This record gives sequence, C-alpha cells and structure tokens, in this order.
Amino acid sequence: MNPALTQSQVTHIHRLMREAAEAYNRADIATAVNGCQRVLSLHAEFAQAWHLLGLCRWQQGQLAAAADALERAAGPQPRDAQVMHDLGSVYSDQGAWALAVHAYLKAIELRPRHAESFLNMGAAYENLGEHEQAERAYQRALALNPQLAGAAASLASLAESANRLAEAANLAGRALALDAADPVANLTQAQLDLRADRPDAAAARLRNLLEKPLRPRNRSLALARLGAMYEQRGDYAQAFAAFQGSKQALNAGEAAPGPGVYTLATVERVARYLDRLAVGPSSDPILQGEIPAFLVGFPRSGTTLLDQILSSHPRLVVLEEKENLQDLLRDFVTSDAGLEQFASTDSAALESYRNKYWVWVAEALPQRDPEKLFVDKLPLNTLFMPLIARLFPAARFVFAVRDPRDVVLSCYMRAFGLNEAMRNFLTLAGTAELYAGVMQIGIRCRERLGDRVHLIRYESLVDDLEGAARDLCAFLELDWDPAMLRFQETAKKRRINTPSYHQVVQPVYASARARWRHYREYLEPVLPRLQPFVEFFGYA
Repeated sequence: MNPALTQSQVTHIHRLMREAAEAYNRADIATAVNGCQRVLSLHAEFAQAWHLLGLCRWQQGQLAAAADALERAAGPQPRDAQVMHDLGSVYSDQGAWALAVHAYLKAIELRPRHAESFLNMGAAYENLGEHEQAERAYQRALALNPQLAGAAASLASLAESANRLAEAANLAGRALALDAADPVANLTQAQLDLRADRPDAAAARLRNLLEKPLRPRNRSLALARLGAMYEQRGDYAQAFAAFQGSKQALNAGEAAPGPGVYTLATVERVARYLDRLAVGPSSDPILQGEIPAFLVGFPRSGTTLLDQILSSHPRLVVLEEKENLQDLLRDFVTSDAGLEQFASTDSAALESYRNKYWVWVAEALPQRDPEKLFVDKLPLNTLFMPLIARLFPAARFVFAVRDPRDVVLSCYMRAFGLNEAMRNFLTLAGTAELYAGVMQIGIRCRERLGDRVHLIRYESLVDDLEGAARDLCAFLELDWDPAMLRFQETAKKRRINTPSYHQVVQPVYASARARWRHYREYLEPVLPRLQPFVEFFGYA
C-alpha cells in the first residue's frame, strides 16, 4: 500500500475493493468495474484493483483491455501466481499462445503444484504445435490431481491424434467417468466412434454435446465431426449445413492482431513484387553449405501424404509445418517498404536470415542428421517462394497440387485451429480467393525457376504411387527406395500435426477424388474464380 495514503484512505480503498469483489461475484460487472476504477483513482498501482479489473474486462470480452490490466497487476517482477494464471488464460483467449506459455510457466514457478496451470499450459503448447511439451504438461496435471477430467480428456485427444487408439479409448473413458459432460472427452470419443465405423454412436454423442454451452473451438469441432458423419451417410445437404455451422462458431472469435503475413494483402503485395524478388543482384555468389528443399502447395493438397512418403526414404528428413522463415517474413513481407528493401538486398546481407532459419530448424529437430537431405514442409510457403528462391538460390521445390475444387471444399470443411492463416478459411469466398492468389504465385515461380520446381498431382499418387515416388527421387537426386511405398508404417511411428493424421496411416485411396461434385450447388459462387486453375492444372 502507498505509504503516502492516510489510514482513512486505506480503509476506504479496502471497503471499495470488498464491494467491487462482491459485485463481481454476483455478476454485476459494471459495478465491479466502477469500484476498481475508483480505487485506482486513489492508488494507481494497487495490484488487486488491476487484477479484478482484468477479470471484469475478460468477462466483458474485452481481451486487450483485460491483458493490459492483468499485466499491470503482475508488474515487472510477478509474485502472484493467480494473476499469472489468469493472464495466461486471457492470452490463450487472444490466441497469443507463446505469451500464454510464458505466463503459465511463471504461475507454476510461484505455485508448483497447481494442476490447472499445467492443464492450461498444455493447451497452449498444443496450439503451438508443441505436442510433446503439451503431453508432459497434461500428464503432470493429472498426476497432481487424478480427478481432473480435463487432463485425462486432453491426453485422450493427443493419443487419438497420434493414432494410439487403445490408449485414447482408455483415457477418454477415464475422463468421461470423472465428468460425463467434458467436451474434449466427448469429442474424442465421437472421433473414435467414427474411426471404428460407429457413426450412429458418434452422431448421438455430438448432438447431445451441441445442446450444451461450448467454447467456439469445441462447438466448431463438434459440428465439423457431425458433418463428417452426415457425409459418410451420403446426406450432403445436412453435412454442408454442419460445416457451415462449424465456421460460424469459429467466426465468433476476435480478429487476428497485427498486419500478419498470411493475409490477402500479403498475397497481393508479393504478386506485385514477384519479378523483382525472385532475382538477386548479379553479384550474388553461389552459396556454400547445406541447401534445403521445400514441400509447398496449399493446405489439403496432399502435402501430408507426400511428407510421409518422403520421410520413408532413409536419406531424407522432413520437418512438418514449422515457421522457420518467421524472422525473414516479419522483417520484409508486411509492407511495400519491406519488399523494396528485400528486392535490393544482396546475398551477403541475407546471411543472417539463413543462419536464423537453421537455428529454428535445429530447435525443432535437435538430433537431425546433416548428411540427410532436409525437406521443409509448409504448404503456404508457396506464397513466399520468390523470397525463398533468393534466400537459398539452389533450393528445390516440390509443388503439390490437387483439383482446386476439392482443395477449397476440404479447406472450408476442416475445423482448423483459428490461427492467422486459417482465418482465411472461414468462408468459401475467402478460401477460394486465398487459393487463387497463392497458387498464381506458385505458377509464376514455377515458370521462372524452371527445373528447380517439381509439380506433383495428388491424383498421380493415387493412380501410380511408385511412379510418382520414383519421379520425386529423380528430382531430389536420390536413389529410389521401396520403403517409400510403405509410408503407412512411417506414419504410424510419427506424430502428424495436420488434420490428415488419421488418413495417412491408411493405404492411398481414391475416395476423396471429385468430392466437390457432391457439393456443387454450394460451390457455384466460387467456381468461376477457380476455373483458370482447374484448366491450368489439367482438371477441366
């Protein structure tokens, strides 16, 4: 407490805080906010008032204001575990997952046996794609509190996504025994039912879940899985309605902060500068050292299947969907001025960005064998092919394509986590527009880069897996290895961090081909935008 305050002022502050807390507890948020503001007018650094104000703003859905208030409550040297826990929760609601992890780590440092902080930190790690750390956090949460249904449910979900189905079933059963209404446990059990060809059981569970209040992400997942069940039955109208509901549930969230790199504005900007970006100054030397290859395309174009096929080769290592170029993209692609600077930057000046790239790779794959060809798989790196071609002038690109109508439909139907890139998939029109912009850049880069780009059609993998895999080996200057035909064995040993995790452990199948025809009436508004790509890639 501020020593300059009189005793009567201190008493008055405590009375105001008590009244504000009572108002908060009876859900009278406006009165609670007023009380906190009156306290702060008397003592601007009173941490308890900032904490309660942060909780109020959180309840009001004002996430930026909530984070600001809780940061004020924490101060430069946080000492209150609950403040840090609450701050982590607000960061999570903002989608600021790295900040959330940092907040939860501090909360755990201050309160090491708080199971809920480990549980929430696990969710933040999971959203960052750090599944091993997430699993460890969930396991610690369950060890600290064996009655914590959310921890068992989250472990079940991770096990299912890693295709450890027996383990997932046991954990889901444990979670449901602790809390029959747990949404993650019900979602996981429904997915297990779908995978075991029990669509009626899955549908009943999902419908029951949807009758309850759910967070937007869980409602989106439930509707998307219900849509998949309807599609299995051939009820395409019901399926599409469920997929639309899934997107509407996600659309309730706040917009992604900042200018971002996966926006239509970035697509337009890179397209305008492409001819200047892809060609460096004539003085650029031939680079020495390791040169990566890049697996690009568009989400839902077969890149995960290609990842598993390539990863089955003993002389290859594939890194799945990590943003190793983040330093380069942050500094150059979010403005015209940045691309102007990049276009005039020589190779020597880009060396620091090459070094940062390999630092990110080493962090993701600390045991990587440098003698193996490294393949960086991130489909939307198609958008940044002109910059990558300058950063690594000898890099090769495996460019995956699939019928554009199937790609756009599949992206729209999937309940992707709502990160900056996937926010474009909230509508069919937005999905088609991003596809057209990104793939046009890919086509132009293929024309410019010539034999450094190998285009491979998903349908070629379906029709002639061995022939397509042999062509890939020739392009990458590797000897053919028949292990590539046994990619399902590789997939079962790896965690796959994309929505295709349960498909790539199966043999190659043709059932996804021309799926769009079942939904033609819904796709009609975007078909003209896709038609040039349908024709260019040979799907007319």
